[in-house]
Amino acid sequence: MVTPLDTFLIIIAVSVLILTAVLIPALLQLRRTYKKAEETLHVLERELVPMSNKITAGAAEVELLAASCNAWLEETDQAVHSVRRAGDTLLLTSQALQDSVRPIISGIGGLTAGLQMFARVFLGGKK
Repeated sequence: MVTPLDTFLIIIAVSVLILTAVLIPALLQLRRTYKKAEETLHVLERELVPMSNKITAGAAEVELLAASCNAWLEETDQAVHSVRRAGDTLLLTSQALQDSVRPIISGIGGLTAGLQMFARVFLGGKK
């Protein structure tokens, strides 16, 4: 006759057997996953150092280019200011020249008109 204790022990033994049958493949899969992760980490370790060096070199080049661009911008800014000053000077010079030449040209225009009128009067009178 099977007592309740025997039934309980049989259920526990079967449960342990099923649990073992389920856990062994899971543990084996976990072990394979761990090994794969370890291999991946080694590959990353090998590739990250050169990549890090390249990134550092690239960053240094970008920094150098930025400094060069800043120097170029400063030179361009100075050139623009020089051109602006030259343009202002040219404008002032042309205005001063206009102001000084205008009376002379007006006087010459008046003299020419007077001489033409004089020539018409005297030449027209002779005809």
